[in-house]
Amino acid sequence: MLSVGFVREVARTDYGHFWPTGPRVKAHPISSYEEEGMKRFCLFLCGLWVVSGIALAQRKSNVQWKCDKPAVQHTINVGDKPGHAYAIDQINCTAMKGEIAGVKIKSGTGTEFLDVKGDKTTGHGEFVESMENGDKNYYRYEFTGTSKNGAFESGSNKWSMTEGGGKMKGGKASGTCTATGNADGSTSFDCMGTYTPAAK
Repeated sequence: MLSVGFVREVARTDYGHFWPTGPRVKAHPISSYEEEGMKRFCLFLCGLWVVSGIALAQRKSNVQWKCDKPAVQHTINVGDKPGHAYAIDQINCTAMKGEIAGVKIKSGTGTEFLDVKGDKTTGHGEFVESMENGDKNYYRYEFTGTSKNGAFESGSNKWSMTEGGGKMKGGKASGTCTATGNADGSTSFDCMGTYTPAAK
């Protein structure tokens, strides 16, 4: 056992204090260089946390659709060149696969404007998506496509959500689809994208 006198001798050394776990070293002031380095490190960590939070909130989606021939279609020839026409149509679609925020997608209806130039078509439209629980999501899209012998062959579109319902109310979603024409006149869509539900 240490004597009281030994403890007092230790207490009088340059360490200033005696701690049961060992001597305590005198603190040194932090230089401006060290302080700046600490600030940068803190900013890096904060940025990393923000990016990680966004990555965790953003989720991927894969939806497959089968859309019937247009239920309604009106075409007007422009008259400037052969095969140039403007058209509007509406298509009804059934979801073959896919869900958003844990809710399965049931069906959808697209209403679109087409600029037809021979076998090439461009246009834009609005899509109303119905979920199995009754919620609805609304999208806007732009598309391009090609046809052969008067029948749609293939195409693609780029879409984004304009308004969400239910779990997606206040959320965001965007992505792309590839389209393939079928022999029966229907069209199959394979859509990939990301979505972010509204913050709770």
